[in-house]
Amino acid sequence: MQPRNRTRRASPSPPISGGSESSNYGANQNLENFLNLNASEAYKRPWHRLERGLRLNRLRKFIDSESTRMNLAEGDREMLTNVLHRALDLKLLNSKTAVVYDQATEEIQEIKGLIYHKTADGRILSKIVEKKAGVTLRRKKIDETNSSVSNQTINGDTH
Repeated sequence: MQPRNRTRRASPSPPISGGSESSNYGANQNLENFLNLNASEAYKRPWHRLERGLRLNRLRKFIDSESTRMNLAEGDREMLTNVLHRALDLKLLNSKTAVVYDQATEEIQEIKGLIYHKTADGRILSKIVEKKAGVTLRRKKIDETNSSVSNQTINGDTH
């Protein structure tokens, strides 16, 4: 004997009384206050503690201030935007030493390695200069007679 296929019908929901109650449905005032407080203090953290979206926002604000300070044309402004976004993607702006960020005013003061170059036709080009770690090619000479004597005296063996 096979079971019958029955359709389940949902029981009708009780009517919502009072229109004002439905507008506050799910609202938690404490949670809303907590989120507003955290959102207002999000930019107060050090640069290396900001999330990517917050960094992008601060970079946009920096680009606005730099474009007015340097009188950048629209093409030069776009180039600066692309340079800074690419540097952020390549993690060149992640360290706290790469960006001078003022937590009190919540704005970028300076980006280390950002240089501007004015061309002959009047355009202002921007570029991030990467610092490469210097490598020394000096070899250490090991004198076998001195190293064996120093190892014996360190270990306490004198014979």
